[in-house]
Formats: sequence, C-alpha cells, structure tokens
Amino acid sequence: MIIFYKNLFKFFVLFSLIAGQELKDIDTKLSNLEFEQVQLPLEQLNSKYPENSDILLRLSITHHYLSESAIEEGEDKKNALKAFKYIEQANDIDPDNPNILKWYVIALGKTVEEDTIRNQIEQSKNIQTIALKVIELLPNDEFCYSIMGQWHYKLADLGRASRRIASILFSEPPKGSFEEAQYFFEKSLQYNPDYIGTYYWLGKTYLKLDKKQKAVELFQVGVTLDRPFKREEKAYQGMKSYLEKL
Repeated sequence: MIIFYKNLFKFFVLFSLIAGQELKDIDTKLSNLEFEQVQLPLEQLNSKYPENSDILLRLSITHHYLSESAIEEGEDKKNALKAFKYIEQANDIDPDNPNILKWYVIALGKTVEEDTIRNQIEQSKNIQTIALKVIELLPNDEFCYSIMGQWHYKLADLGRASRRIASILFSEPPKGSFEEAQYFFEKSLQYNPDYIGTYYWLGKTYLKLDKKQKAVELFQVGVTLDRPFKREEKAYQGMKSYLEKL
C-alpha cells in the first residue's frame, strides 16, 4: 500500500522518548531514511528485548522500506514478508496501539498487492476495518486516508470476473466508489501535500469521474515532487506519460 515521509521524524521522536536512549541513534537514521544502517542494530535489540513492541515496529518499518527500495529480484517480497512478520508480533503484544495498527495495515496491503485477485478481495474487508479504525484513532494522519482511497478505487475498478469472485466469497461483497476514493485522497492530500503518490491516485480518480482538468492540474504538480523509491517512480512515470499525450 501507499507510504509518506512528512511525519516520520515526529513519529520517531515521540517513540524514542518512550522506548529509551538506545533507540535515539536508530531513530535519527530512520528519519534520514538510512534503513540499511539500522537493520542489524534493531535485530540485536530485538534479540535482547524480544517482547518490545517499539523495536518490532521499527523492524517492520525498516523492512518495508527495504522492500520499497529493493533492486535484486525477490528482495522486495522477502522484505515485505519480514515487515509483516514483525508487525504481527508487535500487534500481538500491543493490539490497541494506533501506530502499530497503521503499519499492520500497510504491511498487510503490501503482502497481497501482487497476489491473486481472489486473495486481494479476501483481505479487503480486513484492510478496510483496520484502516477505518486507524483513521478514528489518528484523524490527522494521512496514511490510512490514502489506503482507503486506494481501497475504494480498486474495488470500483474491478472487472466482471473479479466481481463474480467477490460475490462468491462474500454474501455482501465489499463495494468501492470513485466518489469515496476522491474523498479519502483529498483528505490525505490535506494532511500531506508533498507526497507524489497521492497526486497520482487522486488524479486517476478524477479521470474516472470525468474531471480531466483537475487531474491535469494535479499531475502537473505531482511530477515536480520527490520520488525516492520504485513506487514513487511508477507514479511519476504514469503522470508524465499522461501529460505528454495532451
């Protein structure tokens, strides 16, 4: 699913005050997106404190970003699975922690995004439930607004065969709408106007709603924003390709 950087530093400072002195150097590196440098120190801390949910949370975040930046074939999936493993452990220890729930739904979404349509649909209600809970607990956090925007967009965009699968799996299949996707993406953009992925997905949603000019205006801003990982590069290329066709 969609990742943002604006609030990382604030998040890590908050938790370093709770978790203690040993995490401060790690948190500084995480805030600087130096994920390879923190993997071993976090694993060592995890061996020392295996029931510490703050350490497990950081391990999940680290492996998520290692997955996002992976170049070698298979490394992205391997790290995504590790991210989910660590966040599952953290959730077992502290199931009511909203930041753990947030990264749980991010990790879950990433593990199924390249999976079969059937498995994606099977997990869709779980993703919806957790993401909406996080929005209730962290109403000013942009992450899960974007997740719910993508949730609505992808379900609204399902083809006939996929809709048949959904009707088989659920007595009341999950339903998405482009109007709801627009609402959630606009909320996400409100809380973080600097993330390229939101411009990409909201622009695509505007196109589905026949709001071409609004989509163009978003894409024109979006292509100027940072694109540090593969996901952001894909968003950039999608917007750039559309603009070049005008």
